[in-house]
Parts: sequence; C-alpha cells; structure tokens
Amino acid sequence: MKWEESKKEIDEMGKKSKHSYRYDLVKRGGNSAVMEDRKTIAARFYQLKSGHALIAKYLLRIGKRSDMKCWWCGHEYQTRDHLFKWCKRWKREQKRLWVDGQEGEDGYMGVEKVFKKPKISLPMSLVFAEEKCSQALMDFLSSTDVGRISRAAEEAENSDHEESSDWGV
Repeated sequence: MKWEESKKEIDEMGKKSKHSYRYDLVKRGGNSAVMEDRKTIAARFYQLKSGHALIAKYLLRIGKRSDMKCWWCGHEYQTRDHLFKWCKRWKREQKRLWVDGQEGEDGYMGVEKVFKKPKISLPMSLVFAEEKCSQALMDFLSSTDVGRISRAAEEAENSDHEESSDWGV
C-alpha cells in the first residue's frame, strides 16, 4: 500500500518542472520565494545561506584557494557580508537590495525597510533567515554572479597551482 502511494507521488513529481523547487515544499513550510525561482538561483541562495557557496572564504577553508581576495573587486576579503554589502562590482544591485526594493504587484521592500536598521548593523545570517527578505535576495542573485566563480579567478588559481607544481620537478 505504501509503495503504491510513494510511486504515485514520484509520478506526480515527474510532471512538475525540473527547473524549480516548487514541488510540494511550499505546502510543507518551504520558502515560497525561493521555491518558485529557477533551481540554479535557489541552489546559490541555500549555499550562501549555509556558508557553503563558491566564495573565497569557503574555498580557502576547504583548501581550494590560497587567499580570500575578492575576484570581483580585488578587496582583501571576499565574504558573504562583503559581496552583499560592500563589493564595488555590485553597487547598483546592492542599492536595490538594501534601499530601493522593487515596486509593482510582485514588488518587495528593501531589506533596510524590513528591519528598520541600516545594513551595517544587520548580519547576513539574519537577512537570509527572514522570509520577507527572500524575494529581494533572489532578485539580487538573479542579477549578479555572486556565489559563482569568475573565469579570471579560475585562471589565476590554475596558474598558481601550475607554478607550485614546477618546484617539485
């Protein structure tokens, strides 16, 4: 009996889009803003939320990078805070995230208006935890490459590994 129910559920899942997390997770208490977006964006959202995103701080921790330098603007440290608040590469997108928000039927408030605090006093863990901010964060991720590795960073890292391997010859 249970097997038949499971098989029906799996069949129903297969009929839904493979490119979104819509599934039935919203009904189970999932974040609707995240679940309704593209899977690649939702994946970056959860990676950034959990601290396991492709950013320099995490890559250094797991031994895939030799420094924490931001590959977007050259700042000394590339952290989640830096990318969402201070990175010069994403200034326009940050203004929309923190201050402006988006007007219209599907609009949302800027994060500072949700918390009634300036961005400098808001830890990103709190922003990611607040469901009212999810749509703003998803919009930010859709319009930026935050949580992805740039080609320049990949090339620089590859050349570092090639140089270090030459010493062992």
